[in-house]
Amino acid sequence: MNPGTRLPLVVAAVVVVAVIAGTFILRRGEAPGPANVPQSIAVAAADPVAQAPAPANRDARPARASGESLEQQVATQLDRRVESRAQHAARTRELREQSAARYASEQVDAAWAPQKESQLTGIASNEAFAQAGAKPTSLSVDCRSSMCRVDGAFETRSQAEDWVMMYMSSVGGSMPNSIVSRTQAEDGSTRVEIYGRAR
Repeated sequence: MNPGTRLPLVVAAVVVVAVIAGTFILRRGEAPGPANVPQSIAVAAADPVAQAPAPANRDARPARASGESLEQQVATQLDRRVESRAQHAARTRELREQSAARYASEQVDAAWAPQKESQLTGIASNEAFAQAGAKPTSLSVDCRSSMCRVDGAFETRSQAEDWVMMYMSSVGGSMPNSIVSRTQAEDGSTRVEIYGRAR
C-alpha cells in the first residue's frame, strides 16, 4: 500500500478508537437507571428511602406520651371527660341564671303573653307525647314580654328526657333560643325547667 494513502486510514482508526473509549468512560460515570427516564426519577426508584411510603399522619393515632402506660392514658382521658362535663354543666348553669334573670325582669305583655302561652301549652298537649309515655304529671307555661318559662314534672328521668327531646323539636321557631335544666329527686322523679326567648 502506498504510504501516502496509509496515513489517513491510521488517523481514522485512531479517531474511532478515541470515540469508543470516550463513550465507554462517560457511560461508566452515569448513574444506572432505566432507559429514557430522567435521572432524578431513576435515583428515586433505586433509593429505598424514596420508595418507602410517607409516614401516616400522627394525629390520626392516639398521642402517647413517652413512658406513659395504657392505664395512665385511660385515666387521663377519663379525667378530661369529667372536666369537660363539669365545664358544660357550669356553662349551662350560667346560661340558665342569665335567662331566669331576664325573665324575672320583664313585665307581662298582656296582648302577647296569653297567646304564646296557649301555643306552647298546645304543643305539649300533643297526643304523641302520651303515646310515647312522655307525658308530664304537671306542666305550667308562663310568658312575659319576650321570655317564657316552661316547668314540667315527670315520674322518671327517662320520661323527662324523652319529653324534652320531643317538645324541643316540636317547638322549633316558636321558642328558638332556649336553655333546659333538669333536677332529679331522690325518688327518681325529675323536674324540667325551660327558659326561652320566644319573641
